[in-house]
Amino acid sequence: MAESLRLAAWRSSTLRLALLSWLAFAAGCAPNHGEAWVRSIDAGKLAFSAGHYTEAVAHYRQAAAGAQRIKDRDEALFLVARTLERSEQWDDARQSYAALAALVPPGPRAARAAFDEARLAIEHGDRASGWERLARALETHPSHGAAKLALAEYLAHVTEVGGETALRERIHQWLPRFAASESEQRLEYELGLSFGRSGELAHAHAALLSTARRHPYPKGGLTDDALFVASEIAEKHGDPRLAIADLEELLRVREVATGGSYERPRFPAARMRIAELTRDRLHDPRAARDAFRAVYRLHPTSILADDALWQEARLSIALADAAGACEVATRLGADFSSSRYAGCVAEICPVRTPPDGRVCPDYIKRQLKGE
Repeated sequence: MAESLRLAAWRSSTLRLALLSWLAFAAGCAPNHGEAWVRSIDAGKLAFSAGHYTEAVAHYRQAAAGAQRIKDRDEALFLVARTLERSEQWDDARQSYAALAALVPPGPRAARAAFDEARLAIEHGDRASGWERLARALETHPSHGAAKLALAEYLAHVTEVGGETALRERIHQWLPRFAASESEQRLEYELGLSFGRSGELAHAHAALLSTARRHPYPKGGLTDDALFVASEIAEKHGDPRLAIADLEELLRVREVATGGSYERPRFPAARMRIAELTRDRLHDPRAARDAFRAVYRLHPTSILADDALWQEARLSIALADAAGACEVATRLGADFSSSRYAGCVAEICPVRTPPDGRVCPDYIKRQLKGE
């Protein structure tokens, strides 16, 4: 007993020492903002919350003037601009963003300020000048988090003003400059979409496939989108087998985790599309039935799971496979009882009873009859 008490006391003492050591370490690592900066920032936030924007701006400027670190200076000046924007003082806000973006040495808020200054100019000032500013911000900060949306908006503007030719000229002009940046794949992807909109399907498919392979998952954020759209382009071009191959390439890279694998958003739709292409374009109902089965077996939580199960049932009926249809009906009633198809199990297998007295909708009955 005495030994147990001594052991417990030792463990408690050790834990206390560890906690004190961690707190001392954390205190040593905490940034030293300076008491004056903290007081001014807190006063500014309090005034902002009360809607006293002029007072908040004064406190934030005072914090910037007394900042001991560039990061703190930037944060205070960014709050100045944000507050002016909130109070709809558009010109003053834009000038504040511009001044922050131009500071030397630049701080961590410089890039975001450049994008926000351009946005305000577009929305509340000289639109033409705003678009030019946005282009400069993109050229200067192509990997910033704000560049993703800004680039999409800018390219849409270029297309609206000058059409697809102007868009491609801009993309080709920027690609060397944006090489190895976060925006590079977006430019390549938009180039493929542009070819597709113009009906240049072979060029569109080649461009989309190229960007998917140059920026494979997980490096590329648009890799799956590029392969999925390439599949749609291949089908339009009259090559369903190539369309399926694009989707299979998308599905080939599956990130494995302990106990399973990570699900990427395009996966269920890609498998569903393979099944539909196999059924409708290759006219192979048995292979299509297997492909539909793979959708709900590999992606049981997808919103497409019960649709895939239902399509498998329809193909079983078309293949005169009554046992297969009844197997699907059993699974539908047991695993997808909340599905809109659950009330239709008797329609595909007369010996099955719908769960909870569910009724099959008339439009689904008409589908089964081919109406």
